[in-house]
Amino acid sequence: MPRSRPRETLTLSSKLRLVPVVEFEPGPYARLDRPLPEVSDEDGPGDERSWAERLADAGIQLEPLVPESWLVPTSRLTDPHVLRQLLRVSLKSLDATGAEPRVDSVSAMMGGQALLEDEHVVLKPRCCGDLRNLEHWENAARQRFEGFWIGHPQVRASWAAPWLVLREDEEELDEDTVRREWRLPLQALTLAVLAARKEQEDFARRLVPFLLERFPPAVAHSFAFRLAGLAESEVPGYS
Repeated sequence: MPRSRPRETLTLSSKLRLVPVVEFEPGPYARLDRPLPEVSDEDGPGDERSWAERLADAGIQLEPLVPESWLVPTSRLTDPHVLRQLLRVSLKSLDATGAEPRVDSVSAMMGGQALLEDEHVVLKPRCCGDLRNLEHWENAARQRFEGFWIGHPQVRASWAAPWLVLREDEEELDEDTVRREWRLPLQALTLAVLAARKEQEDFARRLVPFLLERFPPAVAHSFAFRLAGLAESEVPGYS
């Protein structure tokens, strides 16, 4: 008879926050003479000082979402030098091709949205997540669960009144790994999603002046919202 997998269920309060975060993988910022961290996943290098040192090579000082993480809240990305370096790395592939800039030639920044209860991080974006995953959180808040994606290992969304339930997919977990489940109050998540969208819109607008240093206005605005995980048509009042 198959052994039952250990499970953990956490029922969350109404004090939810959904915090947009960008992944600062240190490699593109590091000096060539400094060895890179051995680990590269959503939990970071396991050595916060090493991560900070590598970013310092590019004159970047950042406070991650939690210690030993490469994820930085977009609300902390306000320094002009940091934003220029972030854009340099984000547009590296575009610069390498030398192609005519097109909206579809850039992608949303890696990272996503971290779910917090008060100041406690409950669920971080997972491997291969990006800022565009806001759309999946918005769909979940509307009780549209098909295709919910915040990276892998996969987390699935469903409804079990009165809760919106997030549950790790057993098929993507190691045999002895505890399968976690979170129960969220729907109204609290809806408010958290609205605040996250506002922050990503603000982040996009902070990128625009630096993109205008390189691109025509229409291209700069399109790139800014795409990098921030948004489509211009989704932003009220955009012109």
